[in-house]
Amino acid sequence: MKNDRLFQMLYILLEKGTVTAPELASLLEISVRTVYRDVEALSMAGVPVFASVGKGGGISLMPGYTFNKALLSDEEQNQILFGIQSLQAADQQVSSLLSKLGGVFKKQNTNWIEVDFSRWGLGRVDSERFERLKNAILQKQVLKIRYCGTSGDTSERKVKPFKLIFKDKHWYLQAFCMKADDFRVFKVSRIIELSPTDEHFTETFQDAPPMEMELPPLSCTAIKLWFSPAVAFRLYDEFDNSVIEKQPDGSFLATVNFPLDSWVYSYLLSFGSEIKILEPAEMRTQVAAYAKKIYEHHKT
Repeated sequence: MKNDRLFQMLYILLEKGTVTAPELASLLEISVRTVYRDVEALSMAGVPVFASVGKGGGISLMPGYTFNKALLSDEEQNQILFGIQSLQAADQQVSSLLSKLGGVFKKQNTNWIEVDFSRWGLGRVDSERFERLKNAILQKQVLKIRYCGTSGDTSERKVKPFKLIFKDKHWYLQAFCMKADDFRVFKVSRIIELSPTDEHFTETFQDAPPMEMELPPLSCTAIKLWFSPAVAFRLYDEFDNSVIEKQPDGSFLATVNFPLDSWVYSYLLSFGSEIKILEPAEMRTQVAAYAKKIYEHHKT
């Protein structure tokens, strides 16, 4: 609590310049005696704060002093501001803090990045869902959810939510599933319905396994692919630059590791005729058969 007050006092002095002890006492809701004790604490911490008497006197910082020179490097300031900007994606109540720290750090442009985790066209829906999940976690409130699994089947269950995780462009909820009597990870976008219950829990779930352990290991195969120049933008969007080789004719080669399942077939087919599977040879047959199955399904 005292450290928060010292930071607040430092912010006031940086913003206002010279402030009288009674004014500081009023702003911080403390006694004048406590103000002078806090001034001494700041001074002992290396902050050049001093008090002057007479007309126009008061408590102030040495001319030219800035918070960043005393405590944080320029890189550390940017990291803090970036972190706070990122929080805006999940909590819209940080604008004031961002503005204050921007002033403290003497940064004119604190709006250099905007982070938005919501899906296109679903900003309000995703924000409301995230807010409900966040509140349930903080209030240790049991949630009732209807969830669509990877098989396409939906199920209803009660969960004790304790962590939100952002990984690989998606939000996940880590929770203790009361139906399975075990820890589970739910993809937030596949939670079809969720509602808080009147039940609360006290567990902290410190023994919860890491999320990586929750996901089944995948057996991947190296696939060598050819792409036409027309889909270059997708390659750089979806693959790491290190696996992409541009050819003299403008085409591209890429070797990627994917599990051999129907999702991969659908993904590769999304490139249409702008892709060729070079290796493994048997995969060309499998993808062609999958494409033929789609054709047969739609031709009638």
